[in-house]
Amino acid sequence: MKEKAAARKGMEIGELEAEVLRVLKGLGSASAGELATQMQGQRSVAYTTISTTLDRLFKKGLVSRETAPGKTGPKYVYSVVKDPGIEKQLVDAAVGKLVDAFGPSVAAAIYERLSEIPPEELQTIGDAIEKRRKRDG
Repeated sequence: MKEKAAARKGMEIGELEAEVLRVLKGLGSASAGELATQMQGQRSVAYTTISTTLDRLFKKGLVSRETAPGKTGPKYVYSVVKDPGIEKQLVDAAVGKLVDAFGPSVAAAIYERLSEIPPEELQTIGDAIEKRRKRDG
């Protein structure tokens, strides 16, 4: 049975939440135990911490969960929600905090990171910027 969080409050994520999302995205889907095992080489995090973090991400609407049979009873298997609207809210919140704290230098830092984005994604970003300029200008 699939579940989705009703409320999408607190659209900011912390460092551990971001790392859990990254690892979960790479795995496709996983239980808290599988994530804890996968993350052991990168960071020392207890199973209960991973479980709590996944529950928070679920409540924020960033992951979905499905009940599956486990060795000691039912367990949740989590997957990253693919919702561009949620991603945009997260990015807007994060960039907003950075701009408030550091001002225009944030734009220069973002520009420098563009070299890490694949060319086809850069084209999509460029097209969106151009479309917005025409609409606003």
